[in-house]
Amino acid sequence: MAAKAGNLADILTNDFLCCQICLGEFQEPKALPCLHTYCLKCLTQFIQETSPTRRADPGTMFQCAVCREDTRVPNGGVKAFKTNHHITSLFDAVLANKKQTDTTSSQSLRNRESIVKQPTCERHQKEILFYCTNCNEAICIICNGTTHKHHQSTDLSEAAKRQKSQIRDQLKRLEINLKSKEQTANKFHKHSETINTTKVELLKKIDQTASDLQKKIASHAQQLKQEVTTRCHQQSKTLEAELSNFDMQIGVLKSMKQFAEKILQHGQDAEVVMLQKNVTTKLAELEKQESDITVLQKVCSTKITVYISEINPTFGKVEETSQSTPRPRHPFISLSSAAPTLINSFKVQSSENGALFSITADPESITADPETGHLTVAEFNTNNVKTYNVNGELQQPVISCNQPQDVLYLDNGNLLVSVSGDGEVWEVSPDQQIVRKHKVKGCRGIAVTSDGNRVITSNEDSNERVIIKTPDGEIIREIKHDLNNQKYFNYPLYVTVTPSDNIVASDRLKNCVFIFNIDGQLLHKYSGSGEGQLSHPCGVRVDGQGHIIVADCGNHRIQLLSPKCQFIRHLIKDEGLCEPRAVALLPQLEPYHKTYRPLIGT
Repeated sequence: MAAKAGNLADILTNDFLCCQICLGEFQEPKALPCLHTYCLKCLTQFIQETSPTRRADPGTMFQCAVCREDTRVPNGGVKAFKTNHHITSLFDAVLANKKQTDTTSSQSLRNRESIVKQPTCERHQKEILFYCTNCNEAICIICNGTTHKHHQSTDLSEAAKRQKSQIRDQLKRLEINLKSKEQTANKFHKHSETINTTKVELLKKIDQTASDLQKKIASHAQQLKQEVTTRCHQQSKTLEAELSNFDMQIGVLKSMKQFAEKILQHGQDAEVVMLQKNVTTKLAELEKQESDITVLQKVCSTKITVYISEINPTFGKVEETSQSTPRPRHPFISLSSAAPTLINSFKVQSSENGALFSITADPESITADPETGHLTVAEFNTNNVKTYNVNGELQQPVISCNQPQDVLYLDNGNLLVSVSGDGEVWEVSPDQQIVRKHKVKGCRGIAVTSDGNRVITSNEDSNERVIIKTPDGEIIREIKHDLNNQKYFNYPLYVTVTPSDNIVASDRLKNCVFIFNIDGQLLHKYSGSGEGQLSHPCGVRVDGQGHIIVADCGNHRIQLLSPKCQFIRHLIKDEGLCEPRAVALLPQLEPYHKTYRPLIGT
């Protein structure tokens, strides 16, 4: 038993009584607010070495050596950190245990009160008997009658009993937090293993791709060499044949030349006459053949060339992709000729001064959350943005703002709100926090390009335009005049963006829909004539194929236009619509895929 008690004392010394800086037994143990304890000397030296000021003066900020929590040196300096009396008492208990190892070791640790020296008041060196609830401090009898005389104090044992209960509750919370941290850490470890596995697989894939490319390049090089050899061999054979023919002709001509020279010198008249006939005939035959220059050009003008295309060494690139499913920017809807069927409808109503009333020409704008299918509505007349389910039940807290004109979900789940009353565009997070906002005088409709830039219609007096801005509010471009400085707009209202980043804007007073490219060039426009004419067009949306859906407010219908602003048909007509202003695409959430149906706000 004595040996076991001695071992336990050594364990306590190693695990609880050693400073984490010097790794020796504590000397004047000082406890930080994070509850980690160090020697006074070690702590002072550590602060001087690691703090930004290289000093341990009062107010100096430093990080705990174990948990890295930011800590400030108190006004009294490093010495003012509280002495860890628990460490001191435990140290005394271990010393007593070591002295009594030869007697009864159980008494040294089990009967702690008979061994452990009780902590005393640092100011008066008296036994601590009370607890000041005002100062949250253990005090002695002198403190209780002097500096804490008018404070509320309790018996130390009663305070310890209550705080033990609090510590037990906190311990449960710590255990829950610890379990959560450990589970998260395990996930980190698993993800680290996944990263390493992915690294090995990708490096292997890169090496394999490079090896395959090298093999293909080597194989193609061999083919080129073989083709060059074959063609050069063919040209050499042709050249040899022509050269042999020329050698034969040269031989014949030389022979005729020698014979003619001899006849001229020594021949009879009859031989001269016969020779002239033969020479004339032979020359006529030679003149019928291709000229030497023609043959030379034919044989020698062909040159073999190998055209080597530039080899692109960057056969791939490294990208990081999120595992989350992106929100669809341009959902697909069926454009069949069948008339849409009304699935459900509900009135947006509000209570004011105890009266329930319906809002006229409201909602001003509707957008659908692609993930949940909930409908977010800009209620212009009530100064609210609300979210409903498809049955009209309010789903989350209301966003209050001054005359919201348009709403649109971003790919990150945040909501864009055009607050026309204040001339501002807000980006609001799912927990109703305003992430960013910037000024746009006369702002109305809002849309977003594929690279995240904002497209905003503005009806600022005598400056009607479409503005393209960065997410931080920096203006990239304004669209308002043609090349002849003629205004495009009288009252631009709503706007949307096609899959190819063309901009579609409706003008309520010009009874027109415009399509511009991202550089501001007018591509198409539609005002309509006859049955397809527009009257005060409002909301516009685009599907994944670029077809344009227009809320034809004055004609009480929804029109469908081609990507080039050509009338296709009335998507919804004679369905009891009254001045439809907002149009959106509502996702039908199903287990394995999503389809979309038009959603109308009147």
